[in-house]
Amino acid sequence: MGRQQLTRYPVATDFYLGDCQRQIQDFIARFKISGELPAELIGAVVPHAGWRFSGRTAAKTIYCLSKKSKPEICIIFGADHTGARKHSILPKGNWETPLGILSIEEELSDLLLSSLPDIMSVDKNAHNREHSIEVIAPMLKYFFPGIKIIPVIVRSEQSSLELGKRIGTILKGSGVPAITLASSDLTHYGEFYGFIPAGSGQSGFRWMRSNDVRMIKSMESCDGEKVLIEARQSRNACGSGAVAALLEVMQSRKIKHGYLVEYSTSHGSVSETDFTFGVGYAGVVY
Repeated sequence: MGRQQLTRYPVATDFYLGDCQRQIQDFIARFKISGELPAELIGAVVPHAGWRFSGRTAAKTIYCLSKKSKPEICIIFGADHTGARKHSILPKGNWETPLGILSIEEELSDLLLSSLPDIMSVDKNAHNREHSIEVIAPMLKYFFPGIKIIPVIVRSEQSSLELGKRIGTILKGSGVPAITLASSDLTHYGEFYGFIPAGSGQSGFRWMRSNDVRMIKSMESCDGEKVLIEARQSRNACGSGAVAALLEVMQSRKIKHGYLVEYSTSHGSVSETDFTFGVGYAGVVY
């Protein structure tokens, strides 16, 4: 398979408008990293909505990683919004962003693909139609200019735990300095999403936030199994498979706890005066 350049500006136009570098700088301009974070970080959960809504939370989270890690590679577990048949890796080529090219780490990608043929395949369509990795790609390029990536779309199913466990083992054996990201938003609440269990107004907003809090606690406790169960029962993560895989990678590194960088919602970013719909976003680092 020859090298290829992947261009996704039709999606990018919808999710990050204007000067990406300036926006990222504005997102972190007055942000100070918590002294509670450990000296080294190797992973994170980040949101993937339009930057108008979740960009500030995503940028702060990746900024924390950039100040506490020196990776050569980033494995990005993306959510599956398009119905991929298997967990899908993109093992070769380049990824175009408005801030420059992110190259795919081909040697390690080939090793992952050859080691997990039962649960992972190459499916370019799964990536070409999916925004969950693309939305955070410019931020990776900004904070880690020389990093290479391995993009993997992860289905929200039980096998995501096995995927993360086995990738974690391979990463440990490789000895390559790496970080791992999982891309997921939280509760999608409102009639627009067909999910209004507590109605609109402040009662609905409080319900959405409490629904998100349970998922965040599962993320913080590195409990991938609980993340999958929570998402099935409460619809509070659209990338639960990606998060579960990340948490298994963290478990392979003996990490048992995550740290919430920021929780935010889309409410207030749109014109409605009372709460009628919204999406939750969390940045968690490990």
